[in-house]
Amino acid sequence: MSLKTRIVLTLCATFAILVLVFFAVSHVIANNIVAELERDDLKQNIERTLQALEREMATLDRNTEDWAAWDDTYLFVEDRNAEYIKKNLVDSTFEVLKINYIVIINTGGEMVYARGYDAEEGEDIPVPREIVLPARQKAGGMKGLVVTQEGPVLVAARPVLKSDDTGPPRGTLIFGRILKDKDLKELSEITRLPLTLHPPRAVDFRDLQPAGSLEDGEACYAGIISPEESAGFTVIKDLQGETAFILQVNSDRRVARVFKSAEKAFSLYLALTAVLCCGLALYWLNRAVVSRLVKLTAAVTGTGYQFPLSSGFPVLKGKDELALLSAEISKMLDRLEEYRREISDKEKKYRAVVENAAEAVVVVQEGAVKFANRAAAAHSGYPREELVSRHFPDFIHPEDKDAVWEHYRELLENKCVLYAFPFRVITRDGGVKWAETNSVVVEWEGQPATLHFLTDITPRKILEEELHRLMTEKSLILDSLTELVVFLDRDMHVIWANRAAGQSVGKSPGDLFGAKCHEIWHGRSDPCQGCPVVQAMETGRVCTGEVVSPDGRFWRITASPVKDEKGNVIGAVEAALDITERRRYEEQLKYLSLHDPLTGLYNRAFFQEELRRLAVSREYPVTILVADLDGLKLVNDTLGHARGDEMLKACADVLRNTLRRSDILARIGGDEFAALLPGTDEQTGEDIVYRIRSRVDDYNKEHPELPLHVSTGFATCRSGDGSLEDTFKKADDLMYRHKLVYRASARNQIVGALLAALKEKDYFTAGHAERLKEMCLKMGEKLGLSPRQMADLALFAQVHDLGKVAVPDSILFKKGTLTEEEWEVMRQHPEKATASPYPPLTSPGWRT
Repeated sequence: MSLKTRIVLTLCATFAILVLVFFAVSHVIANNIVAELERDDLKQNIERTLQALEREMATLDRNTEDWAAWDDTYLFVEDRNAEYIKKNLVDSTFEVLKINYIVIINTGGEMVYARGYDAEEGEDIPVPREIVLPARQKAGGMKGLVVTQEGPVLVAARPVLKSDDTGPPRGTLIFGRILKDKDLKELSEITRLPLTLHPPRAVDFRDLQPAGSLEDGEACYAGIISPEESAGFTVIKDLQGETAFILQVNSDRRVARVFKSAEKAFSLYLALTAVLCCGLALYWLNRAVVSRLVKLTAAVTGTGYQFPLSSGFPVLKGKDELALLSAEISKMLDRLEEYRREISDKEKKYRAVVENAAEAVVVVQEGAVKFANRAAAAHSGYPREELVSRHFPDFIHPEDKDAVWEHYRELLENKCVLYAFPFRVITRDGGVKWAETNSVVVEWEGQPATLHFLTDITPRKILEEELHRLMTEKSLILDSLTELVVFLDRDMHVIWANRAAGQSVGKSPGDLFGAKCHEIWHGRSDPCQGCPVVQAMETGRVCTGEVVSPDGRFWRITASPVKDEKGNVIGAVEAALDITERRRYEEQLKYLSLHDPLTGLYNRAFFQEELRRLAVSREYPVTILVADLDGLKLVNDTLGHARGDEMLKACADVLRNTLRRSDILARIGGDEFAALLPGTDEQTGEDIVYRIRSRVDDYNKEHPELPLHVSTGFATCRSGDGSLEDTFKKADDLMYRHKLVYRASARNQIVGALLAALKEKDYFTAGHAERLKEMCLKMGEKLGLSPRQMADLALFAQVHDLGKVAVPDSILFKKGTLTEEEWEVMRQHPEKATASPYPPLTSPGWRT
C-alpha cells in the first residue's frame, strides 16, 4: 500500500473517529442535560401535587378545628345529648364538609360518637378502626393519611375545647375523607398534571433513576414511560410512618424532543465540515510531503550496498523537515560505516577470548548446540563439528535430563541469570563428568537462546560426596537420640540440630540454622536465667540444670563447651530432654498422697500430719470438727456406689463451702470427715456447726429426692497443754452421740426418699405394696401376732420392693422376655431391700 493511500485512509479514519468521539461526547452531555432538566421538572410537578394534597389536608384540618372548638361539641362529649346529633351530624354535614367519617372519643379513649357516610351512594359505611388508633395514641391534634380497607383516608384530629380554646380537653374530634378517583381527578385538574396512585409495592424503585429529595426530605424517582412522556414517583406515608401509596406524576418530554432535533442538525453540519477538512488536508499533504518523500525514497533506494555506505547519497535542498531528514540520513550512513568497522574489530577480540577460555562455552537454541568453543570439545572428547551438529540433551546423563530441561525452561521463561547449576555429562568415551553451568538468555541469529559457561567440578564432587557420607553417619547417630542435641556458637546461634530438636518446634533441622536458642524454644529475647549453656561457655566446664519454657514445659539440659586448638571456647553442645511428663507424674503422685481422689479433700494421712504439726504450733485455741454422712451404706446397697459417691461429693461441697480456706478439711474414712480449725474457740465452733446444719437443710430443699443427713461433733483444745489426739477422740464421741440421737429419723427420711423414688419410677409398685400390707396385716391378725411383730410385718410389706430403685429402666419396663443376665439383676433387688435400717424381721416371737 502506497504512502498516499495510507495518508488518505489515515485522515479519513482520524476525522471519522474524531466525529464519532465528538458526537458521542456531545450526545452523552446532551442526554445528561436533558435528564437533569426532566428530573427537575418532575420534582417540581411532584412538589405541586403534594402542595395541592397538603391544601386539601389543611382544609380538612381547619374544619376539624372549627368543630372541635365549639361549646356544643364540648357539652356533647360530656352529656351525649341526642339533640346535638340530630341538628348537626346529619347527612348534609358530610356533603358540605366533603368528609366520610366523623368520630368523637373522650379522654379515656372511649368512643362517644362514630359514623361513616358516603354522600355519592347516600348510605352509611362502617368506620375503620385504623383512623381511630392514631388519635388514641396522640393526645394533641394531628393530620395525615391512614390506609384502610376502603382505601387511603385523609384524617384530621383536634382536641375538643371550648369556643375560647380553653380546656381542659374532653376528648378528640376526628374527621376523615376517603381519597377516591374523583378526588384524584380534581387534583389533576388543579395541578394540570396526570396523576396516578399505586399500592406500596406496585412500583420497583430499582428500575428507576433517583431524582433527588423533596422539601420534606422524601426521595423521588424518575422513569421514562415513552419517547413522548416521562413520570416521577415518590412515596406518600401514613400517620404511622409506613408507606401508604406511591404517587406517579406524568410529564411531557418537550425538552428531549428539542434536543433530539438539535442533535440531528448538528451531526449533519459536523459531517460536512469533516469532509471539507479531510479534502483540504489531503491536497496540502500531497504537495508538501508525498511528492518530496517519493524523491527521497528513490535516492535511498539508489544508494545500494557499496562501501562506504554514504557515498553518492543526495541531500535535499531547503530548510524543512524533509531536507533535514536527508541530511541526517547522510550523517547516519557515515556513523554506520564507523560502527561496522568497530564491530569487526570487537568480533575478532571476543572470538580470541572465547576460543582460548579454559571454561567450555556452549550456545543452545531449541535444544540444539549452535556454538561450542575449543574447551567444550576438549572436555567432552567430541570434535567441534560433531558437537554443533547434535542436540544438547544427548550429552546429559539420563538421571539429570529432567533437571537440566527444567533449568533450560526456567531460563527461557524468567530470562534471568542462573548460577552454579550442577549436572553430569557423558563424554565420547562413555565416561561421566560433573559440570557446573552459569547460564543466561541471549539472542542468537534473531531468536532467543541460552549461553552456558561450563566448569569441570568432578574432583570437587568426589570430595563433597565423601564429606556428605561422613555427615550422614554423624546425623544418623544423633538423630536416633530422643534428646534435643544442638550445636551453638558464642552468640547462641544454632549451627546444627538433630531431628528431635526440629520436631520439638515443628520445623526441619535445617530451618533452625542461624536462629537463637532462647528465641526458638522459649520465645525470649535474652537467654534464660541460669541457662547451663551460658554457664558452660563462661566456665569452660560441663554444666547441667533445668529450665521452664513459656508453654510450661520442663527441660533437663546438659551443656558441654566446644574449644578450638588454642583452648578458647567457641561454642557449646546442648543436650535437652523434655521432663514435663515426669514432673507432672511427680506432682500427681504428690497430690494423690495427700488428697482423697473422690472428693478432692485432704486424706487421713495429711490430717494426721497436720494434727501433729498443730500440736507444737502457736495457733491455739484449736477446734476439731468431726462429721459423719448417715445412710451411706443404705444408698450404696440400693442405688449403687455411684449414687453414694454423689452423696459424698455433695457432703464434701457443703463442708468445704462452710469452712474457711485456712481450715484443714479431710475425709478420714468411708463416710467420715474431719476438720482442723486453728484459732477457733468453742463459741465459733458452735457457730460453724450451726452453719453446717443450715447448709445441709438448704441442700435438702433443693434435692429432696435424696437428702443429706450429717452427724457432727466438735471439741476445742485451748492451749498446748492439752492433747489434740484426745480432743479428736472427744469430738468423735460427740459425733456418735449425735448420730445415735437422730439415727432413726435420718434413716426414715432416706427410706422415705427411696420409696418416693421407687413410686416415681414404677407406679405399679405403690398399689402393690399397699395391697400386700393389708394382706399381711390380715394374716398377722389370724396368726395372733404381737403389735411389734405386726408393725415389722407392715414395714416389710412396704419396703420389700425397695431394691427396684437400682434396677435399670431398660430391664424393669422391658416388654419382652428377660435374658438370663437381666433375670440375675432382677433377683438381686430383694437383697438390696434387706439393707433396710430397721430391726430384722426374725425378732423373738416371730412364728411361721
